[in-house]
Amino acid sequence: MAKAQKRGQVIRREAQQMKVSTASAVKGAGRGARQVQVTLGDLIAAAFDTVGGEVKKVAQVMSSKDMAVATGKHIVFVG
Repeated sequence: MAKAQKRGQVIRREAQQMKVSTASAVKGAGRGARQVQVTLGDLIAAAFDTVGGEVKKVAQVMSSKDMAVATGKHIVFVG
């Protein structure tokens, strides 16, 4: 319960509860995320921070299917 004061009077308001159907929850979850511009160097640096500095594991993370889905690009390391 929240209290609000109006000209010396205390007014009590109750929080409003809303029931959300499954269909409307799924509909809201389908909205696209905000696009962020990230360079390839930023992605590689983040992968190094996450994995801990092992080059083979960074290459695995960067060329994974999940990364391809997230970035919209398939990254291949040659070397």
